[in-house]
Amino acid sequence: MAGPLANPYHGGRDAIVARLAVWMGVSCPPVAAALLVVAGWRSPGYDPIRTTVSHLGQHGQPFALAVNLTFAALGLAYAAVAWALWRSLGGRARAGPALLAVAGAALVGVAIVSRDPTHPIPHRAVALVLFLALTLAPLLLAGHQRWTALSLATFVASVALLVAGVVGLVHGGLPAGAWERTFTGLNLAWLVAVAAGLLRGFER
Repeated sequence: MAGPLANPYHGGRDAIVARLAVWMGVSCPPVAAALLVVAGWRSPGYDPIRTTVSHLGQHGQPFALAVNLTFAALGLAYAAVAWALWRSLGGRARAGPALLAVAGAALVGVAIVSRDPTHPIPHRAVALVLFLALTLAPLLLAGHQRWTALSLATFVASVALLVAGVVGLVHGGLPAGAWERTFTGLNLAWLVAVAAGLLRGFER
């Protein structure tokens, strides 16, 4: 098992950029979640239990621009934390930060390739990449003492949710909105915890 992370930032511009990056990971997810809740609440006829968040970003929805900008901001937060992790880990376990960066790019992709009922495949393909990257990233960071238990628990829960989602799709009746919110909420909470751990490390 890998030891605790060292702090590679000892002041100067790198320290400022690193703190900004991890603060994005701490602050962006809860703000984004609140904005998406408000967008769903204010969208006529929207059912958050059975309808995915992506519906809020499709063309013609009243808050599509705000929702897609929120997706993009979350993607940038993932990329920022991935960069901070990459710098902190040095030559160790860079696959985890790389997958976080992939997840960030996929979130930006979800914002750009917004849901289109007439051509659903591009958006679904980007979303699939996002879900897989979010599932595997905690596993690849679980070898570091600071996040071992949390990362393993997040990975196991994410796999269980993916399996439940597939079963629900095959047999019908999956409450897609509730499923997606549970999956993404779990992984966003993990991101906040990782970013907060990095922030505490930078203060040492």
